[in-house]
Amino acid sequence: MKKWDEAYQLERFAKTEEEFDAFYEEELKSDVERLEAERRKAIGLTKKQAMKLLPAVVVLLLSYFFWPFIIGYLFFGILFICTFLFKDIERNRRELEKKIKEELVTDIVKFINRRFTYSRRRYVPQEDFINSNIFDIDPNRYRGDDLIKGSVGSSVKGSKSQPKTELMFSEVKAFHVVPFKDREGKKKQRIRPLFKGLFFVADFNKDFDGLTIVTPQNDRTVAKKQKKNSKDRLEAVELEDIDFMDTFDVRTTDQITARYILTPNFMNRLLSFTTRDRTKEIPKPASFKEASQIAMNARYSPQLNFVNPPYFSFKDGKMYFLLPTEKEHFTFSIYLPLTKEVMKGYFHDINIALELVDELNLNLRIWNKE
Repeated sequence: MKKWDEAYQLERFAKTEEEFDAFYEEELKSDVERLEAERRKAIGLTKKQAMKLLPAVVVLLLSYFFWPFIIGYLFFGILFICTFLFKDIERNRRELEKKIKEELVTDIVKFINRRFTYSRRRYVPQEDFINSNIFDIDPNRYRGDDLIKGSVGSSVKGSKSQPKTELMFSEVKAFHVVPFKDREGKKKQRIRPLFKGLFFVADFNKDFDGLTIVTPQNDRTVAKKQKKNSKDRLEAVELEDIDFMDTFDVRTTDQITARYILTPNFMNRLLSFTTRDRTKEIPKPASFKEASQIAMNARYSPQLNFVNPPYFSFKDGKMYFLLPTEKEHFTFSIYLPLTKEVMKGYFHDINIALELVDELNLNLRIWNKE
């Protein structure tokens, strides 16, 4: 059943937590419990292998006090033994992670949108990151994973439902690396982090001229002028929304296009989306063990923490959206239980793409070719 935004008479695509709860109980819970049983079995194997290693560790400690001349040999001997004892454990961990992503994450993706596909080892291409034109320098080291792509809306001409919008997003990490030699002639590298987080590309099929970028205020890493291979220069845009201008710096190669894109309603919804409080209060730990558990669970929190305001750019009918985040997405630790909260973390990371479509109104007829 389609959901509608009564205020704007537009179809809503994002799922609610209540819908996820129902989906989890009906379809996902049994698979999660099955894979959790496999995880516990793998943990049991880890403990069993660790116990086999205990005598060697005791001998290593004794040698420190009584036979220090053999400690080096013992240390490398234990490392050699570890490669065999824990080989099966690492293989089990990789296989379990593969199952979780190919079964559970894929099911969540399909629950959110049947038109979406999921590829755990692929990511948004580097070419798209460069085409966003947001940073003052291009990355020469770029990686990512967990690509989700598909469409929302209707692709049928004349349909009463919203026009089709193509989406793709994944986690990416972008760096610029400069090799150099120190005074002693040794080869080293200067690594400049550009971005870490979720990278979205939305093609809403609208022709417009130039490039417009919306970036956090006082961010020195972004491009303040167009790159050398472009004929046009980025100019500052002054807009009427004071709150928006206090949060973002807007630059464009075409002032008319920038104002066409950044309507008052669009700016209001953009600001609301990016400044929404998505964090929850973290309880104070009562012990060191509890503090360690809270720290590990933070990686899987269903709340998406924004490190900084996001980056946007508009070019050639596409919107590029870069959301810096503190957490790792769709990750798995064999030492943490598979729970509903972990699954909800996956759900939130995927669902945010559709929240973006809904909140920013990307499917309004004004954005689409007639």
